Amino acid sequence: MVSYRIAQKGEAHTIAETLIKPCVIDIVTCMLDDKSAKHLSIIPLSNNTVARRIEDLASNVSETLVSRIKYTKFALQMDESTDITGLAVLLVFVRYVNMNSFEEDLLFCKPLLSNTTGVQIFGLLDDFLTENQIPWTNCIDVCTDGARAMTGATARAIAKIKEKSNETTSSHCILHRHALAMKNIPLCLKNVLDEVIKIVNFIKSRPLKSRLFKILCDDLGILTRLMELRAEVSSFLTDHNVTLAENMNDVTWLCQLSCLADIFNKMNELSLSLQGRTLTIFDRVYAICISKYLGLTFVIIIKIYNS
Repeated sequence: MVSYRIAQKGEAHTIAETLIKPCVIDIVTCMLDDKSAKHLSIIPLSNNTVARRIEDLASNVSETLVSRIKYTKFALQMDESTDITGLAVLLVFVRYVNMNSFEEDLLFCKPLLSNTTGVQIFGLLDDFLTENQIPWTNCIDVCTDGARAMTGATARAIAKIKEKSNETTSSHCILHRHALAMKNIPLCLKNVLDEVIKIVNFIKSRPLKSRLFKILCDDLGILTRLMELRAEVSSFLTDHNVTLAENMNDVTWLCQLSCLADIFNKMNELSLSLQGRTLTIFDRVYAICISKYLGLTFVIIIKIYNS
């Protein structure tokens, strides 16, 4: 149980022997007696013991999950990411039916040691299913973020999966579709967004200013915060002789920045509304339809502005 709690909190394994065990002994000594406390001293909570027990817990969870999806249909959600050390990892989530209800779990997280190509991604997934004797015919759908390594007609991961199972379909992640919409952003707003990125990067290149700016941006988005702090940012850029300071006094540029801030706030609200295990596909489609109508209104406004 101690190892389980340590794993839940993500603490170092040595905390059991260096902190938890001494604290428990102190509590028992104060509340009961020394004799009872001596019994606790024999409990093995070394670094290796905790690590071994956490591995046993993880193996049990993995075996339970594999045993469930071996004999039922499931859908996969794949995403390639990079951790803080620069290591590329493949995250695979699985959704399946268990006891008349939908379950969603992390299937595995494995590093991509070489290239992050579709062949490498498919290889990790295929090796996992083969090793655990999970038939590809059980996979009914694969959802991705639409990255090139995932989608494609020949050497991409989705194409390789469909070679294994003709009945497997593919879909685009509902949370990443706003990224597709941003590809068609009007040029005038794209230029503003590019300049905002330059301003933020310049501020972040100064450690002290970066820390202060981060504190200010904790509650609201960067675009909204930049709009609210335009006077302070303008003063800071002017003091450092940065030409971007002129934008902070340009009424047209500020209006476009304000428009972008509103758009991104609505997109963030949409992304949050699409998340949650209790939501159904109908809830998500409804939220996207509402967002679509807002987007059409925005397009009309932009066209009027450009004319």
